[in-house]
Amino acid sequence: MTNTQKRFLLFAVALPVLACLILISWANHLAINLVVLLITVIGTNEMARMLRTAGFSVPVKALTAASAIMPVMTYLIVIGVLDEVAVPLYFLLAGLLVLIFPIFTMGEVNFKGLLEAAAGSLLSLFYPGYFLTYIIRFSGYESASIILIIFMLMVYLNDSNAWFMGVFFGRKSRRGIFTVSPNKSLIGFGGGIFASLVVTITSWFLFPHIMQGPLWSVVLLGFVAGMTTILGDLIESGIKRSAGVKDSGSIVMGRGGLLDSIDSLLLTAPIFYYFLHFTSL
Repeated sequence: MTNTQKRFLLFAVALPVLACLILISWANHLAINLVVLLITVIGTNEMARMLRTAGFSVPVKALTAASAIMPVMTYLIVIGVLDEVAVPLYFLLAGLLVLIFPIFTMGEVNFKGLLEAAAGSLLSLFYPGYFLTYIIRFSGYESASIILIIFMLMVYLNDSNAWFMGVFFGRKSRRGIFTVSPNKSLIGFGGGIFASLVVTITSWFLFPHIMQGPLWSVVLLGFVAGMTTILGDLIESGIKRSAGVKDSGSIVMGRGGLLDSIDSLLLTAPIFYYFLHFTSL
């Protein structure tokens, strides 16, 4: 089976399952939030392992376990059990532990790697864990199912259209726009942004109670979301190149690791969340 066939099969199976989970609204969309929790744990594990491959002395198991706390706390904030300050407070405490713990556990020789270990550990918690908490925040809205579907379409239609345009029409288009991913073509880049614009503008007409800003703000959202979707992919490509690995893992058929499949949505989640927040004030 070719890589293209694997991608189509993955979309044919994964998208309906994802849509069903999003539509289950019981307990503030607990089902999809549990999926986000699982993605956070696996994604953080993949990130920590890549850092280990790159020579960073990071505690893979501890970071994997610690990453599960942020999505749980965010869900508890959404349902009103915890205060809004809980997540940044946890990240502060986790950051302090990352800096303090090596002082008592590292040998004299290993202290040369303290900066790399601390930076890598903080990166593992922040990316993807902190970014993914914004997806859980969507479940606090009354029309959470529609918001989640708009978000997923805004990201994955961008990703899919960029790939489609690049593969089938971008062979003669300018490539090498980004050094970190030289196979990306200009036509693929434009195709991805166009798809995000189509989703946001269409949603503005269909769901005015959700997309409450003026049309220009929705167009701006589509353009920025199109950019952050692509940049999310490029950032992960840069991390993989730095670590000297082709994929973050092998858990997803045709795409590599789970982090390879969610990199596009990480930067876009906070952008969309704050758009909804400020336009609904």
